[in-house]
Order: sequence, then C-alpha cells, then structure tokens
Amino acid sequence: MFRRTFIRSAIAASAVFALAACGGNGGGDPLSPGGDAGGGKAPDKVDSITVGSANFPESQLLAEIYGQALAAKGIKVTKKLNIGAREVYMAAIQDKSIDLLPEYTGATLVYFKKDATENEAEAVYKAIPGVLPSGLEVLDKSPATDEDAVVVTKATADKYSLKSIADLKPVAKDLVAGGGPEFKTRKAGVAGMKDVYGIEFKEFKSLDPGGPLSLDALLKNQIQVTQFFTTQSAIKDNNLVVLDDPQHIHLPNNVVPLIRTDHKSPDVATTLNAIQAKLTTESLTDMVKRIGGGSESADAVAKDWLSKNPLS
Repeated sequence: MFRRTFIRSAIAASAVFALAACGGNGGGDPLSPGGDAGGGKAPDKVDSITVGSANFPESQLLAEIYGQALAAKGIKVTKKLNIGAREVYMAAIQDKSIDLLPEYTGATLVYFKKDATENEAEAVYKAIPGVLPSGLEVLDKSPATDEDAVVVTKATADKYSLKSIADLKPVAKDLVAGGGPEFKTRKAGVAGMKDVYGIEFKEFKSLDPGGPLSLDALLKNQIQVTQFFTTQSAIKDNNLVVLDDPQHIHLPNNVVPLIRTDHKSPDVATTLNAIQAKLTTESLTDMVKRIGGGSESADAVAKDWLSKNPLS
C-alpha cells in the first residue's frame, strides 16, 4: 500500500517545508519515529477533522473517500493531501497538523519498528498498537491490500533468468535501480535488498514512486529495476515481471486508517470501519486505474465509489 525518501538531510528539509505548508508547528527532529504524539482520549463527538495523504494517487483517493464520508456525517473536513513521503506525513500526524490518514499495515509497523519480524497479515496488524506513539491508533484493517513489488521488464527477466529478488544478486552490479527517492532507503527497497539479500546495484536514479517517470525509464531500459505497487495497472498493462520475495522484505500491506485518538469519536470510527469493510483489492485497483494519468480526479472517483457503496 500500497505503499515512498531522500538521504536523511534531504528528508528533514522537505519535512520542515511540507509541515510549514500544512501549518505544522512541531519542533525537534520530525523524522524520529516513536515520539509522543500528544496522548489524549477518544471523545464522544468531534466537530472537525483534518485528513491528510501521502504523495501518490492511491493515498489521495483513500483520503478523499474518508473525508467525503465523514463530511456526509456532518463533520467539518479539512483536506491536506499530497503531503509527501511517509517520513513527512508521520511527522504531521504526530505534531497534530493532521488527524487522520490512510496507511498500510506492514509499512506502518516497519516505520515504527524497523526490526519487526511479523510477516503474516493478522500478526502484522496485531503488532501495530504496541509500537505506535501515545495518541495514535489504527482502526479496522481492510481486506484491500496494496503490496510493494520489485519489478523488471520481461526482457530483463528473460536476459538474466530473474524470478525472485534473490536472483538479482549476481547481476546487480550491471543493473541500475530507480524510483521514488524513498525506494533507495527503505527496508522494502534498495536498502532492504542490500541488507537482506546482499544486492548492490551499479547505480540508483531518483525518479518518482511508482509513477510515469519510473515506468518510462524502465521501458526505455534506462533503469532495469524499480518498485511499483500491486494495485497499479501499469504492471499488467506493460507485461512487467514482479519478482518473488522469499525473505519477506515486503510485509502484508492492508489498507488501514491511522488516526489521532483525540479525534476517534464513535461516529468517526464507525464510518471509517464501514469503509474498510467494503473496500476490496479489486475495487481499489479499478479506482487507481481510473485516476491514473489524470483521466479522472480522485475526488470524483471517491464520490462515485461512495454512491455505489452506501455505508448505512
């Protein structure tokens, strides 16, 4: 879920900029996970909520679905979409710049516990409450998933006999990896491939997270390895090969709302959990395809999905 970073100094700079744009006022290092998010208790009612999203279309779509559904319940919704990568929006929810955002179970667990060993969907979900900072909670996980996927073209797979990530090790010195800057630094990306599989690429090109720049570079053989997400139609449409991950650097990524406890009223929780129950991987994949390339807007697709999936 899913679901995207520069070297640490670059992340810190972008985090400061993005949070300033969002009205954030958190101090200290915004990239230090596990800090106190402010505690608080679940209220009986909330009048307003600020919904955020990451910097990729699926996250913005899910944030639109959450926001529109809550607005229909009479809650004033402020949207702060396209905040940035996980390191940035996690800082935003911890410093109260936002109250709610769509997340993914495996990615959330590893963000707060880098050495997490759980790799089954239910175990991953159950481990999250134990690692979240005080003041943050997850609601129900959805059956809808969006997994990270290391992909190559069929031509590259055939040339080097690639079926799994492990098969990259003997040939990676001749290959260029590319994608979103965070693909370079995360366990689910190049850093994890090095630490877990012993893979070292010839070069890394910073492009976009599962976006058109990465796809174009891959198809033109300017890069040979990148990361896409399993709800993206680009994989099937371009006959890309998803490499198996026997060492589980990619954890199960069920869609899950991450919310500040001080905004988790019964109305909010019930509405969001109803959405979670109705989302499917198939419907999410279809919606992501519809907003791909800007053919339809995320807010319009979200509105259409909600009209076809009444929550009460």
